[in-house]
Amino acid sequence: MSTILILELLGVIAVNALSNSIGTLKTIFISKKYLKPAYVITFLDAIIFATALKQIASGNGVEFLIAFAIGKVIGVYLADVVENRLALGILETEIFLNDKDRMIEVADTLRDKGYTVNTFVSYGYKGVKRYKVDVTILRKEFPVLERILKEFNIENPTMQVKDISNIHGKITVSSVDA
Repeated sequence: MSTILILELLGVIAVNALSNSIGTLKTIFISKKYLKPAYVITFLDAIIFATALKQIASGNGVEFLIAFAIGKVIGVYLADVVENRLALGILETEIFLNDKDRMIEVADTLRDKGYTVNTFVSYGYKGVKRYKVDVTILRKEFPVLERILKEFNIENPTMQVKDISNIHGKITVSSVDA
């Protein structure tokens, strides 16, 4: 295999990885209603995708198709890494605890940090009383919630974490410390 062919194949991988990661991020932005960045990303993706197709069409052999597929896989991986770093969105987190005093301490600590917190009494299996802490939080601040739970020696609590698309009213989703 010649040096030029290897460079061309690496170019196909790189261009396609970039195109696929940008396309995946575009889908994420659209699904989370961040439309302005999605418009710019769509434009860039179209240019990059056309470049990739031109490279593949001009190449002969199965090597270019394999390079194209490898670029796709790398692109999805890169998009996942970037999306996790951006941590876009809002989460509704329900934490279920058995100890009322601990529930009050956790809820008040979260309130002191600036989050909107609601608490509820709930019932588990065979009517056992449980306490629910409901907090709405930015996804990028979820580690703050995990850190607070660890401060109270709460390891692996029963939690329901849901993506929410919009909130209205007097709800604070970000810490005053953030």
